[in-house]
Amino acid sequence: MLMTRQEISQDAAVDRLTTAILDRDQPRTADLFFQLVKKDGRSVGDALSVVTAAEAPFVQVPNHINIRDGQITLINNDHTILGLRTSTSLMPYVPDTYKMLPLLQSVWYVPAGLDIWNQLLAKYPGRYATMKGLNVPPPDYGPVVWQEDQEPIVENAPVAERLHNYMVATISGDVKRSYGLFLGLAADPALRPQLRDTLLFLGLIDVQDTVIGRKARNTGHKALRARAVVDLADYIGWEKAHGVFYTGVPDMATGPLYYSAYDAACVTITEAFPDAGKSLKQTNKTPLSPEEVENFITLLMVGETDSVWTALTDYLKAGKSIRSLGDTIQIAAAELILRTTVPRKFTDAQHPFDYCNTGNYWLRGTDNPYQARILYLMANFVNDAARSGQLYQSVVEQECAGFDPGRRSNDDLLKLTDEAILAFDISLSTAVANAYIQGGGDQTRYMQDVAITACKFQDDPHNQKISHSTFEEFEHNTTHLRHKLLLASVRLLAGWPKMPGERDCYARFMKEWIRH
Repeated sequence: MLMTRQEISQDAAVDRLTTAILDRDQPRTADLFFQLVKKDGRSVGDALSVVTAAEAPFVQVPNHINIRDGQITLINNDHTILGLRTSTSLMPYVPDTYKMLPLLQSVWYVPAGLDIWNQLLAKYPGRYATMKGLNVPPPDYGPVVWQEDQEPIVENAPVAERLHNYMVATISGDVKRSYGLFLGLAADPALRPQLRDTLLFLGLIDVQDTVIGRKARNTGHKALRARAVVDLADYIGWEKAHGVFYTGVPDMATGPLYYSAYDAACVTITEAFPDAGKSLKQTNKTPLSPEEVENFITLLMVGETDSVWTALTDYLKAGKSIRSLGDTIQIAAAELILRTTVPRKFTDAQHPFDYCNTGNYWLRGTDNPYQARILYLMANFVNDAARSGQLYQSVVEQECAGFDPGRRSNDDLLKLTDEAILAFDISLSTAVANAYIQGGGDQTRYMQDVAITACKFQDDPHNQKISHSTFEEFEHNTTHLRHKLLLASVRLLAGWPKMPGERDCYARFMKEWIRH
């Protein structure tokens, strides 16, 4: 049976964490979490149940766009839940002594991620206000609770109808009903696999046609939040994950909502296949050849959208597997990162990569008949970002040719990679990492060291997120170009740290927390 937030909040630790979060005291919030695990001996899952229950009401927004001076302005998705999910996934990649570091970085961020709506109106302090150059003095009021918690709605109807009603409420933007129906479905353990699949599907289909010339952009975050919800619920245990549900599920129906691209994919695949492509996972078993992989990546980088979708349809008609096509699109997403040279542009490459990672994660773990349609959205997002940034030429070959590893050992190369990332040297970090990989360096050690470097950055969960998503895709990718995924993590870390000068959490970890 699902515990309510009120029941979870009977734990005194919820009050202590809530006070620290509302005081915007990042060190105290992280230390309280650390003490729960290391001093009180609680599981990481139990501690996450507590911290998510504490933060959930204060990280909501009423909408993801606002309007000022007649112009549309973006209100970002809350990133706290992305960091918490990523930290649990990144833990296996770091040495035992560093296991708590990803978690502490994600918890450290929570007090800076409250009430983003008012942060961007200069009415509440936090990370987004700081990023916008707004100096907001400490207020005498707390963050606004934009979405209230809801009671479960349990309908007297067949399961398929209940899931359909949940989907309709979500795509209609009915936040309260969508959230209530989700809780009603989640209460039944037998329905959770179907609900899990449905939530991921809803996140993946909510993505824009184009980001070109747009200030307010979805950037695939609904998919990332959907995965964060289900992965954290699996990690914590659905019974104790109410804070996770309250943090993430209402946002799935919060507007604006973008389904036009998915509509186009449905029309395209329905016209191309007698059964609208619903049997393609069962019928298509042939992987793309290395030449086909390279040709499709080139098309994704330089072609027009119509040409990309036509090629994708042709590959599916030729019996090419959904898995192989998804893996190839993921390499193209890595190319976006590897071809980016301007720091502020890395966000345009990073988001398609993480969206495709969630897409492939869903493709690998479901038998949903609508799988093939998501390939069109993945391909569209990558192609759109490539055209937006005019990323038509590869640059890493020249960068790598300019670096001579000499007689440096693999240990020296890893050390230099870390130094280059922390110095924000995009080309050097990429070249050194490439020398390590091409020289046959141990890949496990590489991922371990890069993960630690990623966790030195604070207040931007995407630094840890890109590390995990590149590692995860590297381990599953079936193409001959999978090594590019490992290069992408290093390049992005060097190119896109939002808060580059801040190392307080890492310093605190090395001075105090690592010893316990």
